[in-house]
Amino acid sequence: DIKYAWDLENPLNIYMRTQFKKKISIIIVNYNNAKFLSKSINSILSQKINNLEIIVVDDKSTDNSIQILNRFKNKVMIIKNQKKTKFGSFNQINSYYKGYLKSKGEYIFFLDSDDFFKKSKVIEVINFFKKNNKIKITFDLAYKFFSKKKKSKN
Repeated sequence: DIKYAWDLENPLNIYMRTQFKKKISIIIVNYNNAKFLSKSINSILSQKINNLEIIVVDDKSTDNSIQILNRFKNKVMIIKNQKKTKFGSFNQINSYYKGYLKSKGEYIFFLDSDDFFKKSKVIEVINFFKKNNKIKITFDLAYKFFSKKKKSKN
């Protein structure tokens, strides 16, 4: 399936955009995360693979998320969730399910709209599955990025 190699020992050594015959779906669920949405989508677009499907399910955001999503409308399938309950976790699960139903990928990734993928994420996960074909699901731990605010001297 892979025509061009990715050097996992040295992830900065990218030979070429990796060619996959099988579609890869990445589903993002968003609710009022306009602040992070562009960075999240761009982290997927920067993956060095082809045959990638990006689905964003917006859970009736009231911020400017839809305007930001519209900037990506040629690269992203946008689904606007019309039903919303007072239970946030149920809404999120329901949105992931709606995205899953629309996905066409053999490999499916889930990403919250305030999270990001490192540049080699997708290829590393797919290579993991190819080497461990009895494993059908995996997850990883997130890194928390934050900055220290300087205290003002007043």
